[in-house]
Amino acid sequence: MSSNPGVDAKKPPFIGLWLKAMRVPFLQATFVPVILGGVVAWEIAGKFSWPTFLLTLLGASLIQIASNMFNDYFDFRSGNDLQVRHQNPFAGGGRILTADLIKPSTHLIVSTSCLILGSLIGFYFIFALGLYQLFWFGLIGVVSTYFYVGPPFKLAYRGVGEFLVGLNFGPVMTLGAFYVQTGSLASATVPLLASIPVGLLIAAVLWINEFPDMDADKAVGKKTLVLRLGYLRSVAVYVGLLATSYFLVLLYAVLKIFGSFPITSYTTLIALFSLPFALKAVRILRANYKDPHAIIPANANTIILHLAFGLLAIVGFVIGGLVGL
Repeated sequence: MSSNPGVDAKKPPFIGLWLKAMRVPFLQATFVPVILGGVVAWEIAGKFSWPTFLLTLLGASLIQIASNMFNDYFDFRSGNDLQVRHQNPFAGGGRILTADLIKPSTHLIVSTSCLILGSLIGFYFIFALGLYQLFWFGLIGVVSTYFYVGPPFKLAYRGVGEFLVGLNFGPVMTLGAFYVQTGSLASATVPLLASIPVGLLIAAVLWINEFPDMDADKAVGKKTLVLRLGYLRSVAVYVGLLATSYFLVLLYAVLKIFGSFPITSYTTLIALFSLPFALKAVRILRANYKDPHAIIPANANTIILHLAFGLLAIVGFVIGGLVGL
């Protein structure tokens, strides 16, 4: 039986169980920045290798899966997830361990294995291909993966988790994917700037998902930044994250920030078509920030917003690259 009231303890099929444990649907957080980095490398450097790209995507995905599972494991061990009483599917962890569907020891072995495999792919790039600067990107990712909620640092408990998520799934992954394709960071300004709105939006996904968990987080001393700021100020920060993302896209266009391919500064404006998702999420959050169930459409729209914005920006870079040929 589940140790978390209201959680369905019926065990799903084996594959479905592990897909849920790994939170595979949330891998868009990895796909968007990695694809963005690869596309920018093709556009500004004319370099793109499918085998290298797919290996990068696999390695980064394994690191995220490890992060997802470590988070669930340590939140289960701390009693955090056991404090969750709502049924919001976007918050409260994966609920695999609280429902006794997988043994914690097995869960930890799989998460550790994913981290090791992802790291081995990184070491291949570093030592076999001579991409030595990738070590620093990997170091940030691996440290963040384990210590996000893992002892002794428990970074999310210290109010820096939101920053780390934005950093890792924005600049770190985008620059890493760009560097693996080009072998150089000499032209890294473009992918860095392009990654910032994506990083802000994935931080917004985590940010809004922390609203329903505020009571549970408070009970175990997990002082997320959302908890520290309180509801009203956290709503304002959420709006600021979304607004800044769109502002940057407009600013890049005005300043023709993408250099030798100025047309791309305009074609990436198609990311603005994702704005309805942002407006809907803000409207729902403002009206329901204390209700973990009524806020669900806002959680969902923020995830869709990140995906739509990211994919449209990527398409904008592709169009700009094709026009610039």
